[in-house]
Amino acid sequence: MRCILLFLLWHLTLALHVTLFSPYMYVPYYDVFIKDYFDWHRKQTRSLNECNYRTYKFIVLRCSNNERKCGGVADRLKALPFFIAAAAKSNRIFMIRWERPTKLEEFLIPNEINWAMPDWMYEKTNSFHTDTIFMPTAKLFVSGLKKYESMTVLEGLVQDFYGGSKFYEKLDCEMDKNKVFDHEVAKKLNDMHGWSSYEFIFRDLFNTLFLPSPPVAKLIKGKMESTNLISGEYTTTQYRAFYAIENKKHTRTDLDLISKTKNAINCASKNFPGAPVYFASDSHTAVTYARKYGEAFNHTVVTLDDEKEALHLDKKDQWKSGNVSDFYPTFIDLLIMAEAKCMAYGVGGFGRFASILQIDPKCVLRHDSERKKQVTICKWYDRGDIVGGEW
Repeated sequence: MRCILLFLLWHLTLALHVTLFSPYMYVPYYDVFIKDYFDWHRKQTRSLNECNYRTYKFIVLRCSNNERKCGGVADRLKALPFFIAAAAKSNRIFMIRWERPTKLEEFLIPNEINWAMPDWMYEKTNSFHTDTIFMPTAKLFVSGLKKYESMTVLEGLVQDFYGGSKFYEKLDCEMDKNKVFDHEVAKKLNDMHGWSSYEFIFRDLFNTLFLPSPPVAKLIKGKMESTNLISGEYTTTQYRAFYAIENKKHTRTDLDLISKTKNAINCASKNFPGAPVYFASDSHTAVTYARKYGEAFNHTVVTLDDEKEALHLDKKDQWKSGNVSDFYPTFIDLLIMAEAKCMAYGVGGFGRFASILQIDPKCVLRHDSERKKQVTICKWYDRGDIVGGEW
């Protein structure tokens, strides 16, 4: 009886915001295997409960308290296509399990696919011990699909630069009889192989898996309506001011912050001349200047109004209040940037991740880099200006 009640409670809760029984809105654009897998996944999760879970097998994308480093949003989620492909290849239920700073469901909730791990399962999977294996790379995960076939739970966290895209490409070809894996191209592109597939499918995949949680959705709607931002009709940029120096912020001068903020905004205008610019940054100084720059020159520059600097998900030593709402700005920035037509990004993975979620992932420009040759210096472009080739 307890299992039945828990099962009904879990599914009733999900039914309030998850379209688990509706037709897919995005799946037709995916690689062939994904829709078949999602159909199968829906059937499995409808019957899963605390009493029968041992009759199923799982693949879990995790960030637990055991990891030394989980990384930010991009590090944690850019390997989503790989994990979906691995789950499809091995007939396992895909789930996401975050423990730090808190559950992902505080920020993103299931949309058309129920990837959420029930509360009771957190404890159950922690007690599996010999029936669970954690693999920290895509290469290990691919070989582990067969090696650990009998294991109930395969857990992983893939943080390589391209999110395991080359292994996704291989699995995709194995599951689609109309595709042939090109070993020569794979050798030439190395880890970048398959990234073009990620660019093609990621927006639809993300939107099938996720909706913003109610409080995040409310804040996004309020910001976009109050600033007249319309999906696909603005451009965006993100300036990661404190990349790799979160504990040494004093080493970044105001002059440097202001200079790079101005250039980031200008580069965003180069991508989409005359369009409003949404600006995001982990520096409050940069965000403040961005607003002043827009006001001074009559440019439409939109930022979040939060007085606090955006918190990195993995810098728990900077999280003093314990309120999960402190991390809302990170997801608000990400999801507003994802609705832009074009992106100018810099160092770190956050902006680059937003660019593959946006409407046109090819409409990108790099305004900042650790390598000077990859930096673009831009002027402001108004509608009708001829885009030139700055250095």
